[in-house]
Amino acid sequence: MSDHTFLVNMGITLVAAMIGGTVARLLRLPVLTGYLAAGIVIGPHTPGIVAHSDTVNMVAELGVALLMFAVGVHFSLEELRAVQRTAVLGGAIQIFGTVLLGWLLGLQLGWSSYGSLFLGCALSLSSTAVMMKVLEERGEIGTAHGKVMLGILIVQDLSLIVMISLLPAFASVATQGWSALQSVGIAAAKAGAFIGVIVMLATRTVPYLIHRVVQFGSSELFLLTVFCICLLTALAADLAGLGLELGAFMAGIVISESDYAHEVFSQIRPLRDVFASIFFVSVGMLLVPGFLLTHWQAILKVVLLIVVGKSLLSFFAVYLLGWHGRTAVLAGLGLAQIGEFSFVLATVGSNRGLIPEEIASVILSAALLTLFTAPFVFQSAVPLYRWLNGVPAISALLNRQKGLAENPEWAADSGCRVLVLGYGRIGRYVSQALRSRKVPHLIVDYNASVLRGLNDPCVQTLYGDASSPVVLQKTRPQEMTLAIVALPEAEVVEMTVRALKRMAPDLPVIARVHRGIDIPRMRRAGADSVIHAEFEAGTEMIRQCLDRLGFPAYEVEAYIHAVRQHRYRNEDAREAPA
Repeated sequence: MSDHTFLVNMGITLVAAMIGGTVARLLRLPVLTGYLAAGIVIGPHTPGIVAHSDTVNMVAELGVALLMFAVGVHFSLEELRAVQRTAVLGGAIQIFGTVLLGWLLGLQLGWSSYGSLFLGCALSLSSTAVMMKVLEERGEIGTAHGKVMLGILIVQDLSLIVMISLLPAFASVATQGWSALQSVGIAAAKAGAFIGVIVMLATRTVPYLIHRVVQFGSSELFLLTVFCICLLTALAADLAGLGLELGAFMAGIVISESDYAHEVFSQIRPLRDVFASIFFVSVGMLLVPGFLLTHWQAILKVVLLIVVGKSLLSFFAVYLLGWHGRTAVLAGLGLAQIGEFSFVLATVGSNRGLIPEEIASVILSAALLTLFTAPFVFQSAVPLYRWLNGVPAISALLNRQKGLAENPEWAADSGCRVLVLGYGRIGRYVSQALRSRKVPHLIVDYNASVLRGLNDPCVQTLYGDASSPVVLQKTRPQEMTLAIVALPEAEVVEMTVRALKRMAPDLPVIARVHRGIDIPRMRRAGADSVIHAEFEAGTEMIRQCLDRLGFPAYEVEAYIHAVRQHRYRNEDAREAPA
């Protein structure tokens, strides 16, 4: 049995992840919570089946490297440029504010000034891996709050370079005085030089290397090359003291700008999912119930600072930079956790003797607790925003006219007949069709830049959150002929449909959904018609396919009609599992 210890431990870990993830989905919870719970069950600190933590952690390091590499590959510099001001300024406000709050809390707990500073740095780093997983599961990576969160998360991740480089140097300053300040400058220069060399070599060498490998026409060799680039960059960063995860993330960003980024992501994604599940299970294995019981007060204070203090800091940072109140609320609660880079920082501090074991354990325990609750905290953002929107004074602040002149009050004689809620990709198509037929319509969106560009006599615009009852009341839905709900998130669509039906029960409402399982939700909310975007795209592909194969048009139309009827009736008659 000893010859197969590695396989046995991996088997236990993967089976536990499978069971935990399955149970989580049956309970309609994110699979991430199932992985963490599975880690707690098979961890060395709870009775029952135990997986060897050292073996699991060894593979988990590979898992988090692949996870961060995939995040980097999926990341688009072009999209970051759209939120670069928010990412840099908002990230800086959130990081420095959280460091200050953590430092004050550490002093209140009786820790040294340096230990308190270390705590503040660890608390300022949210979990990119976890939140990208949550956003991906909810289909919200491309939303306004998703882009804002990703931008701030990347700034946080990059700040780890500064922290890992400077905190050990500051430790010598704390013991030897400011005469040791020279070591701080040397550490910063070393980190900057490493990043410069890696970026220079990667931008000039990696694209050429990948291009040459692609010419061989071997998918196996292509995958192996990408895998080696990820691991070699991660190992180089780790040897330089910057951490395995950060190196993998940097390698992903370099590849994200190549012509083969999409192929790289498709090839690496299956490996990422398997190894990432091992990583999250290994995180759950670190929880020590005994330490929680003996230090619960300190851990509780740290968790409250993360969930409440850090959320408020993030909210105000995003809000003050001009984003809509809804985006600020979702981004604030989305950043209310600490994760993998906080583990890295705490491990560095503990292994190098920079901080006592107690501080490292408190950081670890708080990270585990906030990671476990992160999906639930983020899910509470929409109900919280809905409640805040019900208070007129707060709703006015959340739906402010930032950088957009107040529209003239439109009246019934303006001729508006159609209400278009949301001017994203779907809403834009609908508006274009209405304009082509000279149909007057009112567009509601909280993206001021797109509304400013709408100069058409058929179009009226209203800046604000389309799901807000205060904003919807201004649209006078009772006077409309039709309402189109083209918002991206299912929860927001459902909330908007219910509000419309309360204000105008006879108003026909057409709603779009991203997933088929959301069709019955919209039906129950009162939608007269529900459009499943991906399914409709599939039916058009069926039509094109059968037409080109020479089938008669009437047979094609009859088949598509039957498929559509079957799809929507089945989804309407039953509620599919999440």
